Amino acid sequence: MLRSLLWSGFSLCLMGCSSLLYYPMRQQIYDPKKFKLDYEEVSFENKEHQKIFAWWFPSRKIPAKGTFVFFHGNGENLSTHFLSLGWLPDLGYNYFIFDYPGYGRSEGDPDPYSCLSSGMAALQWVHDNKDPKPLIVYGHSMGGITAMRAVIEKKNEIPIKAMIADGTFSSYRSLGRQKLSESWVTWLFQPLAYVVLSDKWAPDVSKISPIPLIVLHGKKDPLVPFKNGERIFAEAGEPKVFYPVEEGHHGDLFWVEGQKYQKIVLSEIEKEKGNTP
Repeated sequence: MLRSLLWSGFSLCLMGCSSLLYYPMRQQIYDPKKFKLDYEEVSFENKEHQKIFAWWFPSRKIPAKGTFVFFHGNGENLSTHFLSLGWLPDLGYNYFIFDYPGYGRSEGDPDPYSCLSSGMAALQWVHDNKDPKPLIVYGHSMGGITAMRAVIEKKNEIPIKAMIADGTFSSYRSLGRQKLSESWVTWLFQPLAYVVLSDKWAPDVSKISPIPLIVLHGKKDPLVPFKNGERIFAEAGEPKVFYPVEEGHHGDLFWVEGQKYQKIVLSEIEKEKGNTP
């Protein structure tokens, strides 16, 4: 009986660790045109020569105030995630969202390195083909840890105005251990998170500086606990700002409290000059 229980717990541990990362979907769910959003389908290659699929949403105001590059979370694909920042074009910003390998129409399979490689290629493609001015990098959930590392890798090659970390974390291993601790069945297997998961492609958050870092985290986030946002802010160098969202959960921060945080983030962005390599 005990052996059976331990084996079940071990199996759940492995499943839990691996499933923390990626839930790709190939099917397109929503068409932006149904939401009255103009967009352009584009593709580019990452370092592994995998074709990565993306959407470009131009600003409805000319000239655009800037460009957001969105690293989305670990589920579904860009055909659902684009809605999170679909309000940007009306407010004068271009907006670029791409899919990781294995998501939507992007080639390959997702893992921390392939997602990072694709994110770095996305930043370079936007800089080379759409907007040479400093970019605004936005990462949500799993996309946040990838975006922070991509910014560190690319900050001396292309201009970046700010990094926005929304409901995210800075260590795959640490989050894996947190999730395993939530169940009595997997509690004993927390140390295995350090075996199953690697932080090789995680960011050293202190190296984001001198790029301004804006941290947003919902205090009621059930998926990525609030303490992860606190940890990112504590590890980061200046300049940085932290906005705890009292009524925020996971993925809803721009829609709670009367869209208050849309205005806050844009206010932070518009006062920054950004870095120039």
